[in-house]
Amino acid sequence: MLWKKQKQEKRTMSPKKTTVVGIDLGTTFSAIAHINEDTGKAEIIPSPEQDRITPSVVLIEKVNDIIVGEIAKQNAVAEPNKVVEFVKRQMGKPKEDKKDEQGNILVKGWSFEHEGKKYSAQEISAFILKKLKNDAEERLGTMITDAVITCPAYFGDPERAATKEAGVIAGFNVLAVIDEPVAAALSYGLDKLKQDQNVFVFDLGGGTFDVVILEIKGGKIREVVVNGDHLLGGKDWDDEIIRYASKIFKEKYGTYPLDDLSAYQDLQLRAIKAKEELTKREKTKIMCVHAGNTLLVELTRDTFEEITKYLIDRCKVLCGIALSDANMTWQDVGAVLLVGGSTRMPMIRNMIAEISGKTPSDELNPDECVALGAAWHAAMLSISSGDMPVEVVKRLAGVEVQKVASHNLGIIALDGDGNERNFLMIPRFTPLPFEKKDIFKTLTDNQTSILLRIMEGGIMGENDTCDPLDCNMIAQGSIRDIPPSPKGSPIEVAYKYNDIGILEVHGIHLPSGKEVVITVEHTGGLTAQEIKAATMNIEKASITS
Repeated sequence: MLWKKQKQEKRTMSPKKTTVVGIDLGTTFSAIAHINEDTGKAEIIPSPEQDRITPSVVLIEKVNDIIVGEIAKQNAVAEPNKVVEFVKRQMGKPKEDKKDEQGNILVKGWSFEHEGKKYSAQEISAFILKKLKNDAEERLGTMITDAVITCPAYFGDPERAATKEAGVIAGFNVLAVIDEPVAAALSYGLDKLKQDQNVFVFDLGGGTFDVVILEIKGGKIREVVVNGDHLLGGKDWDDEIIRYASKIFKEKYGTYPLDDLSAYQDLQLRAIKAKEELTKREKTKIMCVHAGNTLLVELTRDTFEEITKYLIDRCKVLCGIALSDANMTWQDVGAVLLVGGSTRMPMIRNMIAEISGKTPSDELNPDECVALGAAWHAAMLSISSGDMPVEVVKRLAGVEVQKVASHNLGIIALDGDGNERNFLMIPRFTPLPFEKKDIFKTLTDNQTSILLRIMEGGIMGENDTCDPLDCNMIAQGSIRDIPPSPKGSPIEVAYKYNDIGILEVHGIHLPSGKEVVITVEHTGGLTAQEIKAATMNIEKASITS
């Protein structure tokens, strides 16, 4: 049975007044914030139910009847086939598998299907963003259009583009997509940005993990290195609890709860609660219900830490790699920030203290700091509008943020032996924005087009190249309308990686000086027509909590 809250009367909005917001689009929870004009401070905008964070869970009751938040999360047990969770882990994936001419899968697709309709990760995320937008407009009584949305620092070009697309579908003018650790640093305190130091940000959310080292100098925040795993987060700790309880249950009753979707969903909720209880207590009990049997499984904190030790070890390794890439030691780090609700686990705090010899700052609310920092960034980008309070403008004076490329970017071309190789275009950790130009040559007389395949990742070897099989294709495009010319005619291609980590490509046919058309299609991106259709659909939908 679906439990649904009664709709509340909407507050009348001022059509003339607008507010810019910052949004933390999280794997398990999302939040929205703004700068309070009266106090000059960043504040979370609560939902009508007074919730400061909203579960990133979507229940599709019907095509135009969408429920987002706690009710959707609770109904996951009763109606698992209608509920989408952890969609952030699917960002950047196409709706369908991308295959080559031989039928080999190049990029694995993802979609959620309900009543014959397939939803992309962008569309599901847009439902969450639209719910936040509606709630904030009702709370503030103003129209909200401009927004800064955050994403994991380790997200690549496809995931960032998908995040922006989700914002557009939800009705936002997306001012920027910024890294969550950078937002956390802004939330840490603008006054502290005046102190030159290196800040180590350990960001463990519900489904993603970032390690970012920031250099703060003269009020400027500069990413030095970025590392992480966008498939590592609190959910993995939950899953270990679920597997542990299911194993004990099977040993007693001979049936496995994970074979039953409803039992799994129920255990998922109980595992999250158990994890939270073990933050404060030494032991807890998990009720496991399956196939007519019920079992209370005891779980101690020691056992929990034992079965998840491999996850802690993964975090340790990534921290060490980040320091090595930055050519730093822990002695070079001035402050350690813990971001994300999963950092509340004692094992995380103990591990950080052990490897760093430092006490992490406890000044941040792990659940809210990213949204609050995004609100400050939105204010930074809106100063020129003249709508920001004078006090806010003064606080933001001189504050700058610079991102780096989180992955190597390359392009497929033929080497001297005629073999396809991935040639380095933009090295990882390159400060953004960054632009590079390359010369391509036509292979035949009167060639009219050139295929471009843009790759992400890979460890570069000799001549800054690597095997294309060691990389991910993130975009493909073509240089079209090349004027008639002999074989070997040069085409100058300029790649610009903008300051939010999204790639732009331009080209010039050098013999004629004519600008050529280059269309870049992200492997997980939506077409303009698909975005328009999704935007129209979401405007028709009833999105409630």
